[in-house]
Amino acid sequence: MITVNGPGELYYWVLPLLNTLAVEKVPIKIWIFLTPCQFSSGKEQKAIEENDLVRKVFSPGETLRICWGWSRIPLPPRGLILFLGGDIFYAVLLKKRTGFPLWVYGGHLRWSHWVDLYLARYRKDFKKYTFSPKIFVGDLLRSYVQQWETASRRSLSCFPCGNPRILFLPGSRGAAYKYTMSFYKQVAHKIQEFYPDSSFVVSFPGNYSVEDLSHLGLDSLGIPFYFGETSPLMSQADITVTIPGSNNLELFYRKRRALIVLPLESTETFIPLTGIPGIIEKIPGLGPMIKRRIIRSLNRKKKWISLPNILMDREIYPELRGKVQPEQVASMVKMLLEQKTVDIVIPEDDFPSSASRTISRLIQERWAC
Repeated sequence: MITVNGPGELYYWVLPLLNTLAVEKVPIKIWIFLTPCQFSSGKEQKAIEENDLVRKVFSPGETLRICWGWSRIPLPPRGLILFLGGDIFYAVLLKKRTGFPLWVYGGHLRWSHWVDLYLARYRKDFKKYTFSPKIFVGDLLRSYVQQWETASRRSLSCFPCGNPRILFLPGSRGAAYKYTMSFYKQVAHKIQEFYPDSSFVVSFPGNYSVEDLSHLGLDSLGIPFYFGETSPLMSQADITVTIPGSNNLELFYRKRRALIVLPLESTETFIPLTGIPGIIEKIPGLGPMIKRRIIRSLNRKKKWISLPNILMDREIYPELRGKVQPEQVASMVKMLLEQKTVDIVIPEDDFPSSASRTISRLIQERWAC
């Protein structure tokens, strides 16, 4: 039983593990429990239910009812709960309902007395937590990158003629696309002032379609667009302009050039808050004003917002955030493109590419007991 929340964890954590389990022919059945989460896109169930290993997918509402005992499901005699993102509280409730052991993957550890095994994503977290038993397995996202490269996947998606090639990634939250795409279009015009022959592409997550985004008027965007082709386009691009998110780590593991942009002036309405601030923001009238102040305060306090920068505690990718103008982005893109090499060194001991194989082995060892 896998609990998971948003698109980043689903694509970069769950799918690589499922791929490894399928290749190694592990004789298990997978149930996916999607948990309520303000970061979700609403498309997660559609994205995962066609996987051959997945026998059941429970929507966030169904997961909520099952966890609280409002709905009952027939349970197999043996099972394992694997937390792969979201609020661990739901995984704990599921453990209480089923009696199955709980394994937790990730970088934080709450409700530790309910956890049977902690699978650390990063070495610094493995060293930080005194919880036992614990195992350092590495980042499943890097396993995803390795699987993609090993498969030598070819794609029909490509940039139009022209150089340099600039990839725009708007993230997974469709509600913000109208503003993000308008901003990217302005950036493209400014970049063309430096590079008249440049080519641009926008890549949306594969769980969206033209019909889903009909309100954006994509055909009038003036920039070619694809769905679900982010990985091959990253490999082709000379530079990627993106918002903060899981794709920042994929760019890092691919050692690709990138610029992280967060124009708060137009997108702060769509940035979700967690905990008590997430409740406050829903207060009619006053809530949005308080949310704006909270986000701007957090932005001032945070040293980095891009995951590679946070993990390495230095600037891997430049960040432009707050009141950002298209001219600033274009100038930064020009400066980065003028740097002939991409200086990214990934310590293998801290970022192993074997996370999915390690977790698969642990699961097989448990089933052999």
